[in-house]
Amino acid sequence: MRIRTLLVAVAGVLVVLASACSREAGPMPSGGGGEDPGPAALATKLRALTEDVCYRSPADIDPTACEKYVTQLGSIAGSAQDAARGEHGGEDNAALTKASKNLDKAVSTYNGEQCGRSAGGSRDDEACTQTLQDVADALGDVQSEVEQLPEVSGRSR
Repeated sequence: MRIRTLLVAVAGVLVVLASACSREAGPMPSGGGGEDPGPAALATKLRALTEDVCYRSPADIDPTACEKYVTQLGSIAGSAQDAARGEHGGEDNAALTKASKNLDKAVSTYNGEQCGRSAGGSRDDEACTQTLQDVADALGDVQSEVEQLPEVSGRSR
């Protein structure tokens, strides 16, 4: 009898815990919906990313140490392409389009050459260091073009 009561109590606790885990962690955010905040926010993000050692000294760091950094840059290329297409009220910008495509290509090359830690070490260190330099150069070009956008610089074209 005592075992049956204990089992019922344990089952009850498990049901309560399971139902608590299935609930939303909090209220759902309203609005936003993942909308692109625009060129000014992109410029701020670029200023932060260009302070990273993977950008400042790509030849002095093991390329595998920059995997997370390079992963972040995938979204930067897309946001820059949106800004280049004038999706925030500006004009189309061919130079920013080219720079963002170069960044996207460099990020793809880094991943394709298996330069990150998750690649398991099957990589060419020299090629990965050059690819990391290409990523840094492309990011610098994107930043330069974004800083010239009227929405960021405050100047009209």
